[in-house]
Amino acid sequence: MVWGKYFLALVTAFFFLAAAGGGRAQEKPVLNLDELVAMALKYSPEVKASQDEVELARQMREEVRGYYYPRLETTSIFSVVPNAREPFVKDGVTFFPDPANRIHGVNVFGRLDAVITQPLYTFGKIAHRERAAQRYVKVKEEGVEAKRGDVIVKVAEAYYGFILADQGKDAVKDARVYLNDARTRIDRLLAVGSPNVKESDRYRVAVLEGALEQFAAKADEGAKVAYLALKQLTGYPPDQDFRLPLELPQPEPIKADLEHYIRQAFDLRPEMKQLKEGVVARQLLVEAAKAERYPSFFFAVYGVLAGAPGRATVKGNLRDPAIIDFYNSRGALPVLGMKWDWDFGITEAKIKQAQAELSQLKNTEKTALMGIPVQVAEAYGKVQENYKATKGLEKSYINARRWVVTAFSNFDIGLGTMDEVFRAIREYGEARGNYLLALYNYHLAKAKLDHVTGAYRLKMAARAEPKKEGPARKEQRQK
Repeated sequence: MVWGKYFLALVTAFFFLAAAGGGRAQEKPVLNLDELVAMALKYSPEVKASQDEVELARQMREEVRGYYYPRLETTSIFSVVPNAREPFVKDGVTFFPDPANRIHGVNVFGRLDAVITQPLYTFGKIAHRERAAQRYVKVKEEGVEAKRGDVIVKVAEAYYGFILADQGKDAVKDARVYLNDARTRIDRLLAVGSPNVKESDRYRVAVLEGALEQFAAKADEGAKVAYLALKQLTGYPPDQDFRLPLELPQPEPIKADLEHYIRQAFDLRPEMKQLKEGVVARQLLVEAAKAERYPSFFFAVYGVLAGAPGRATVKGNLRDPAIIDFYNSRGALPVLGMKWDWDFGITEAKIKQAQAELSQLKNTEKTALMGIPVQVAEAYGKVQENYKATKGLEKSYINARRWVVTAFSNFDIGLGTMDEVFRAIREYGEARGNYLLALYNYHLAKAKLDHVTGAYRLKMAARAEPKKEGPARKEQRQK
């Protein structure tokens, strides 16, 4: 019996622990912005597509490099040819048993021609294109960074949008409490015939509640859309859920001036690096096109192997070196050669095309140099504007809340009116909504400032670096 009780206790404890573990497994993880960004960058099909472009550019570069190495070209032919026996001499006269003007049966024939060519000097036709291809790889690598920046902004929009909508739902709860308090007071005072309230005050409560429900519906739908967007951007499993922090972080003032961010944009933005690398690549392609005006020198080995069983050849010392038998031959010949293509306008047209593309890219670079400072200034101004707005609106909504509490207190002791209560509730709801919107706009403007300046690249690099443990933390872990 004693062992049975112990066994029953152990089984019961096991099931309790299993149930507790199962409950913990069902808890939704809380993900912050950095974690969601990392997941999105790892999953994003857009980023992967741009990485495929990098691989394509690398293979194009390898294709160009392949022209440095020997190239083997072979031609094989198979057919049937007339038989031909070996000629013989009789009484000083050469007889041909199978003359060329008659067919004496046919047999198979095969021939293999091969040439191995090794470029020696091409006046830069290969070298310029190989260096241009290397620059093109860098252009595509910077394109991956630009695509990552786009993804980060999309995640930030959805992330801050969800928290804004969630905080909006909290604001709705607070407003409902105030409206319920007002209704309770109105109903109580109307029941005793107090002159401080009117029947129309009930309708005013209903009007405010209707507007509140509309706001609540927008907040609820906004949260759903933002949450779905986050799951789509991060590739989060459809059958699993996560949670986000409950509040938007408090804003911080910008620590650097506008000129700092403009310089940062020129140094870090992928688009600027793409343009710089692209201009160099185009210049190299112009030089490669000009190199087509000159010859190319090469070393080659020509070889042939041919055989036709039905056709005899002259044997031994009687082989005539002046006669080459197309159907029965073998040999190889090393040569030095020069190839020079002449045309009437094609090469010059290609040079001018390359020069026009180079000029177009240089003008695009100048346009970017003019436009980027404006973009940075606009994003910088939005951050400054919304930072100041949050500070002012925070005071506004805090004092509006105090106003609501004071209005209720004054009404309860007979020093205030219900009009004052309604006005305070309305002002509080508007002030808090404007504050939350300004806070959202601040964080979104900050994300866009990081995007237009390329600062997000520094943050990505900082996240990728392993964090160093402090001495206290290291000692604690070792214990």
